[in-house]
Amino acid sequence: MPSSKLSLLLFGSAVACALAANPSNDSLAARPDSVTPLGALWRSLVLPGWGQLYYGSVPKAALFFGASAAVAGIVIWNSSRYLDADRRYQQYDPSDGRKQLALREREFYRDQRDVAALWFVAIYAFNAMDAYVGGHMASFPIGNTAQLRIQPLGEQISVQLRW
Repeated sequence: MPSSKLSLLLFGSAVACALAANPSNDSLAARPDSVTPLGALWRSLVLPGWGQLYYGSVPKAALFFGASAAVAGIVIWNSSRYLDADRRYQQYDPSDGRKQLALREREFYRDQRDVAALWFVAIYAFNAMDAYVGGHMASFPIGNTAQLRIQPLGEQISVQLRW
């Protein structure tokens, strides 16, 4: 993979992580009543992260989009390396010792491509599930009133949960 594509891929992933690490402070803001779970699901199936944007979660949207783009780039890169190795494998004579090395290289990139593709499918499915659940939860009011406090009391530990 050319270094410019790799740099762009890493930059996109870093931006997505930075957005996910700094959630917005508008947790008390009213969310639109028109948000539906199926609307969020279909949007996320079209473009990972779009469903999360639909119900107002920008950090999650950036995370899902960045993760999907990064893993898709890895799949494409390994696929191109696999095709190059396959061409080299096909050009060698069966009696040539380099054919075995080319076969191992071809299988390595094929396996890496397949594992990355499985990761992409997992991220895509988790993205769709999160969008559907987030669409359901969009109508619930969110506030900062819940507290969980853990305090040591002598030899024991006290746990308090307040709403």
